[in-house]
Amino acid sequence: MHVFLRLGAAAAALAALAAQRLRKPPPEIQYDVIVVGGGVMGVWSAIAAARQNKTVCLVEKYTEGHARGSSHGDGRIYRFAYADEIYVDMMYLSLSYWGELNNATTKVLAHTGGVSLYSGQGGNYDSHGGLDDLIKIYKKRGLAHEKLSRKKLKERFPQFSAPRNTTALYQPDFGVLFADVAMARAYDLARKLKVDVREGSDVVGVRRMNDRVVVRLKKEEIVGRSCIVAPGAWLTSIAKKWFGLHVPTIVTRETVSYFKPKGSKAVYGYKRMPVFISDLHNGLGELGYYGIPVVETPGVKVAAHHVGAVLDDKALRTHNGTGDPAIIEANERFVASFFPGLEATPFHSESCLYTTTPDYHYVLDAVPGAGAPVILAGGGSGHAFKMGPAIGDAAAALALGLKPPFSLETFRLDRPALRA
Repeated sequence: MHVFLRLGAAAAALAALAAQRLRKPPPEIQYDVIVVGGGVMGVWSAIAAARQNKTVCLVEKYTEGHARGSSHGDGRIYRFAYADEIYVDMMYLSLSYWGELNNATTKVLAHTGGVSLYSGQGGNYDSHGGLDDLIKIYKKRGLAHEKLSRKKLKERFPQFSAPRNTTALYQPDFGVLFADVAMARAYDLARKLKVDVREGSDVVGVRRMNDRVVVRLKKEEIVGRSCIVAPGAWLTSIAKKWFGLHVPTIVTRETVSYFKPKGSKAVYGYKRMPVFISDLHNGLGELGYYGIPVVETPGVKVAAHHVGAVLDDKALRTHNGTGDPAIIEANERFVASFFPGLEATPFHSESCLYTTTPDYHYVLDAVPGAGAPVILAGGGSGHAFKMGPAIGDAAAALALGLKPPFSLETFRLDRPALRA
C-alpha cells in the first residue's frame, strides 16, 4: 500500500512540475534577427537586416575572416558570364554594395575586364554556358563584349599564349574582389550598423517557440524574432540535425596555386591583366579552370574548378589549408598551355572548401513549419562570394517578411534537384 502511495505522490509531483513548466513565460526576445554563421552570406544578411533598423546579432563559431571555410583569400573573380539571368541580376545588385565599401585608402574591388576562353576540348564551366549562350545574354542585357581570335587575344593581352583553336570572349565589366579586405570592410560596416558580433561562439541548436527563435550556445541561449542560418560547409548536417531536413550537398577541398612571373610582376598585375575562365578540360573533372592576376600574393592565381576530394564530417573538422598534389599538377598543365611567361611550378598552393548542391544553385529559403521565420542560406561555393550582398539582402527580406529583391524560385528547398 505504501509503495502505491509513494508512486502516486511521485506521479502527482511530476504532473505539477510539467504544469509549472507549461505556465512558465516564454524567454524574452533580445533581437529582431539572429544570424548564425559569419561568412560572406552571414555578414551581409546581418548588414541587410540592420539596414532595416532591426536589432541584429551575428554569431560566428571561429573569428572574423577565418580560413577554415570559403570566405577568405586575396582575390576572387566577379563576372557576368552566366547563362542563368538570375545570376546577372544578383551580380549587378552585389556590385552596388561592394562598391560602397571602396574608399580613398582601401580598395575592395577592381575592374580588370575578363576573358572567357573556349578551347573546344570538352570542358564546361558551371552556369557559364557556351560561347553563343554568353553572346546571347550579353546582347540581351546590353553588356559590352568582343570576340577575340587567338591572335587578337595575344595582341590585346600579351600575358596569354593560348593553344590553337582557342576563341576568347572579352567582357570589360569583369573584375577582382579583394576577399580578405572585402570581408574586413563588411564586418566594419556591420559593427557600424550596431550589429552585435559574437565571435568564438559555437551554436549547438536552434528551435522555434511560436513567435520566437531560441539559439542555444554552449553556455547560454539568445532569443530572436527570426533567425538566418548560413552555416557554409555544415549546411547538410545542420539542416538534418536542427530541422530534420534533407538538404543534399557535397563539401570538397579545392586547391588554388600561385605562379610567379618570370619577368615583370606588373605585367601580370590586376591593373594590366584581365581575370579569366576556361573550358579547357583539366583532366580531373568537367568544369575547366579559372584564374586571377596578381593581387597581394605575388603570383597569378590558377585553379582547376570543382575537382577537389569530397570531405565527410570527420574530415571537415580536421580540414587544413594544404593543397592537393593532383590538382596542383592540373594547374601546372594549364599554365604550360596558356602562360609561358610564368614559372612552371607554383611557389604556393592552398585549399579552400566548396559546398555544392546537385544543380550548383544556392539554397535560399525558409525552413518549413509554423512559428517564427528560420531561413537557410548556403550551398553556392565556387561562385557565391561575389554575390554575398545579394544573398544577404534576400535572406534578410525572408526573415523580416519583406519582398525579396529578386525571384527566389531557383533556390527553393523543394526544387526537384534537392528532392531527387
